[in-house]
Amino acid sequence: MRYQKWIYSSLLIISSSVLANETIDPYAINNGLIPPKSIYDGPLFKLNVDYPTSLPEVVTVPGREVLNGQPISKANALQYVYALKSFVESPMKTLVEDPEKWNNSSQKGWYSMLWAGEDIEATGWEGREAVYGTYTGQIQPASVYADSHLTTNLRNYAAIYFNEVAATTLHKVWQKCHPGSNDCPPSLENNEAQFPEGSVIIKAASASASPEEWPVLEGAAKWQIYRKPFDLNGTIKYAEPELIDTYVTIFDIIVKDYSASPETGWVFTTLVYDKNAPGSSPWEKMVPLGAMWGNDPDINSTYYPNATLEETYVNPNAPKYATVTLGYGGRLSGPFDISVKDDVYIGEQLVNRLPSSSCMSCHGTVSYVKNDKGMPTYLYPAKTPITEPLRMFKPGSDAWNRWFQNRPGTQPQSTRSGAIALDYSTALEMSLMNYTSQKPLSETNMSPVEYEQFWDAWRVLQKEFRH
Repeated sequence: MRYQKWIYSSLLIISSSVLANETIDPYAINNGLIPPKSIYDGPLFKLNVDYPTSLPEVVTVPGREVLNGQPISKANALQYVYALKSFVESPMKTLVEDPEKWNNSSQKGWYSMLWAGEDIEATGWEGREAVYGTYTGQIQPASVYADSHLTTNLRNYAAIYFNEVAATTLHKVWQKCHPGSNDCPPSLENNEAQFPEGSVIIKAASASASPEEWPVLEGAAKWQIYRKPFDLNGTIKYAEPELIDTYVTIFDIIVKDYSASPETGWVFTTLVYDKNAPGSSPWEKMVPLGAMWGNDPDINSTYYPNATLEETYVNPNAPKYATVTLGYGGRLSGPFDISVKDDVYIGEQLVNRLPSSSCMSCHGTVSYVKNDKGMPTYLYPAKTPITEPLRMFKPGSDAWNRWFQNRPGTQPQSTRSGAIALDYSTALEMSLMNYTSQKPLSETNMSPVEYEQFWDAWRVLQKEFRH
């Protein structure tokens, strides 16, 4: 079988011939690993990529009703997050609490990404699993959540969906694609990757720990996931997949709205499970961790660690386990987002723990350069070439601060000629990299050594993003 996962090492080279030998179906529903009926006889994930070709006649931009024509602020952020939760509640309560009903539905109005089904050795992508359509996420040792009594290492498994408005952008990007054909190139030259106002993207993530192993998950919604087991180094390549119980822990809601967020155009919000919250169902117990609509570029949190952030709101009543992984200077970052990096270098000093990212600083880096070895803008403020461990820019320096600016989604962070901004969509960047991995060396402007080094750096970065 072709289904293999990349075993990461900092200087491992995969030849261009190996990359070219992979044949990937951009319309693949899953990674091809289907649980036998003896262990799972329920409905499997369905892929909805029947993207709408035009916007609905009336576009509702959620959250505006609580802002009264003003931008989001720390004063109204909590009310805003609850308004977003209410807006998506009807379909997403089903997604969270009733997996079989969700899989049996057509998922009308919510769409998935092309080029994301199969696992792809070249990029380290592990594909979409068959039962609930989730992607493998970050791995964290039990020590991260020692204060909340986690007793096992954990991994999260995330489902990502785009609403009807956001899916019109996916139609534009993938308009040249045809089902049943591997011919599926992107269209990006005329701002096709820009999302219209009213776009909503959700990411729901479940943890592999049980409530017995992590008491904070008592009463959380259960998903069943069919995946190979993992250890702290990643997926165990030669192990057989297993049907495992996971528990929904976080729920991100991301909204495009320039009136709410004039500088970046986006508001990132995160809900987290709180077993002590009012309510009788897991969805009701998903409470705001916070919201973020900018990177607070005027606040150098290294030099002024006690300065108050004005573009991040953190709910003071959020459960404590969800706040230990906040990002640089306390900027918003969810429990599984790996904004805090362990064991990285600053100069020649090995630093054991470094908050070095946030929701928007990560998503704001995404870009694409056609046929170019400088394609990715790295998700962390790390020096190139990307190595393991990462060698970070000095926190608070001008180079570091490039990751914490407020840019519209049309403006790439990359200064490379021809760089196309991807409007804060890391999911789109990942799918574009999967597409690009299918292009042979002859279709790039790289030398063989550059080609190999490029993909090696990309895989190392993906490991860093997941550990």
